Amino acid sequence: MSAAASLRERSAEFAVLRALGAPRRRLARLIAAEQGFLLGLALLVGLGLGAVLTRAVVPLIVLTGDAAQPVPPVLVELPLSHVAALLTGVAAVPLLIVAALALRRGDPTVSLRHEGGN
Repeated sequence: MSAAASLRERSAEFAVLRALGAPRRRLARLIAAEQGFLLGLALLVGLGLGAVLTRAVVPLIVLTGDAAQPVPPVLVELPLSHVAALLTGVAAVPLLIVAALALRRGDPTVSLRHEGGN
Protein backbone atom coordinates (compact mmCIF):
# COMPACT_ATOMS: atom_id res chain seq x y z
CA MET A 1 0.00 0.00 0.00
CA SER A 2 1.56 3.28 -1.07
CA ALA A 3 -0.01 5.20 1.82
CA ALA A 4 1.74 3.02 4.39
CA ALA A 5 5.02 3.39 2.49
CA SER A 6 4.52 7.16 2.44
CA LEU A 7 4.02 7.15 6.20
CA ARG A 8 7.19 5.13 6.72
CA GLU A 9 9.23 7.42 4.49
CA ARG A 10 7.95 10.53 6.21
CA SER A 11 8.17 9.22 9.77
CA ALA A 12 11.10 11.52 10.63
CA GLU A 13 9.19 14.54 9.32
CA PHE A 14 6.15 13.61 11.40
CA ALA A 15 8.33 12.96 14.43
CA VAL A 16 9.78 16.47 14.17
CA LEU A 17 6.30 17.95 13.87
CA ARG A 18 5.15 15.91 16.90
CA ALA A 19 8.22 17.04 18.88
CA LEU A 20 7.36 20.64 18.02
CA GLY A 21 3.88 20.13 19.45
CA ALA A 22 1.71 19.25 16.47
CA PRO A 23 -1.28 17.25 17.69
CA ARG A 24 -1.39 13.65 16.51
CA ARG A 25 -4.99 14.05 15.29
CA ARG A 26 -4.05 17.03 13.15
CA LEU A 27 -1.27 15.06 11.49
CA ALA A 28 -3.70 12.19 10.93
CA ARG A 29 -6.16 14.59 9.30
CA LEU A 30 -3.37 15.99 7.13
CA ILE A 31 -2.38 12.52 5.97
CA ALA A 32 -6.02 11.50 5.43
CA ALA A 33 -6.68 14.65 3.38
CA GLU A 34 -3.57 14.08 1.26
CA GLN A 35 -4.36 10.42 0.65
CA GLY A 36 -8.05 11.23 0.18
CA PHE A 37 -7.23 13.64 -2.62
CA LEU A 38 -5.03 11.06 -4.36
CA LEU A 39 -7.61 8.34 -3.82
CA GLY A 40 -10.45 10.54 -5.09
CA LEU A 41 -8.49 11.42 -8.20
CA ALA A 42 -7.74 7.75 -8.85
CA LEU A 43 -11.39 6.80 -8.29
CA LEU A 44 -12.62 9.45 -10.71
CA VAL A 45 -10.19 8.35 -13.42
CA GLY A 46 -11.07 4.70 -12.80
CA LEU A 47 -14.79 5.45 -12.84
CA GLY A 48 -14.50 7.33 -16.12
CA LEU A 49 -12.42 4.63 -17.78
CA GLY A 50 -14.66 1.89 -16.43
CA ALA A 51 -17.82 3.58 -17.71
CA VAL A 52 -16.35 4.18 -21.15
CA LEU A 53 -14.98 0.65 -21.46
CA THR A 54 -18.20 -0.90 -20.16
CA ARG A 55 -20.30 0.94 -22.70
CA ALA A 56 -17.84 0.12 -25.51
CA VAL A 57 -17.00 -3.51 -24.77
CA VAL A 58 -20.05 -5.14 -23.14
CA PRO A 59 -22.32 -4.80 -26.19
CA LEU A 60 -19.62 -6.46 -28.30
CA ILE A 61 -19.16 -9.51 -26.07
CA VAL A 62 -22.80 -10.29 -25.23
CA LEU A 63 -24.02 -12.77 -27.81
CA THR A 64 -26.99 -15.09 -28.14
CA GLY A 65 -26.71 -18.88 -28.20
CA ASP A 66 -26.23 -18.70 -31.97
CA ALA A 67 -23.28 -16.29 -31.55
CA ALA A 68 -25.28 -13.38 -32.95
CA GLN A 69 -25.89 -9.91 -31.57
CA PRO A 70 -28.99 -9.89 -29.35
CA VAL A 71 -32.10 -8.00 -30.47
CA PRO A 72 -32.75 -5.45 -29.00
CA PRO A 73 -29.15 -4.38 -28.40
CA VAL A 74 -27.63 -4.65 -24.92
CA LEU A 75 -28.50 -1.73 -22.67
CA VAL A 76 -25.76 -0.89 -20.17
CA GLU A 77 -27.08 0.77 -17.01
CA LEU A 78 -24.89 2.14 -14.25
CA PRO A 79 -27.18 2.96 -11.30
CA LEU A 80 -25.81 6.04 -9.58
CA SER A 81 -26.67 4.82 -6.07
CA HIS A 82 -24.81 1.52 -6.54
CA VAL A 83 -21.79 3.22 -8.08
CA ALA A 84 -21.69 5.80 -5.27
CA ALA A 85 -21.92 3.08 -2.60
CA LEU A 86 -19.11 1.12 -4.25
CA LEU A 87 -16.87 4.18 -4.54
CA THR A 88 -17.54 5.12 -0.93
CA GLY A 89 -16.61 1.64 0.25
CA VAL A 90 -13.48 1.54 -1.88
CA ALA A 91 -12.38 4.96 -0.61
CA ALA A 92 -13.26 4.49 3.06
CA VAL A 93 -11.13 1.42 3.75
CA PRO A 94 -7.73 2.89 2.73
CA LEU A 95 -8.49 6.20 4.43
CA LEU A 96 -9.36 4.47 7.69
CA ILE A 97 -6.19 2.38 7.51
CA VAL A 98 -4.01 5.43 6.89
CA ALA A 99 -5.67 7.38 9.70
CA ALA A 100 -5.23 4.45 12.09
CA LEU A 101 -1.56 4.10 11.16
CA ALA A 102 -0.99 7.82 11.62
CA LEU A 103 -2.71 7.85 15.00
CA ARG A 104 -0.76 4.90 16.37
CA ARG A 105 2.64 6.50 15.84
CA GLY A 106 4.67 6.36 19.02
CA ASP A 107 6.89 8.76 20.87
CA PRO A 108 8.54 11.30 18.52
CA THR A 109 11.88 11.08 20.35
CA VAL A 110 12.09 7.35 19.67
CA SER A 111 11.29 7.90 15.99
CA LEU A 112 13.87 10.66 15.69
CA ARG A 113 16.51 8.59 17.45
CA HIS A 114 15.78 5.64 15.16
CA GLU A 115 15.82 7.76 11.98
CA GLY A 116 18.99 9.53 13.06
CA GLY A 117 20.84 6.23 13.30
CA ASN A 118 20.39 5.43 9.60
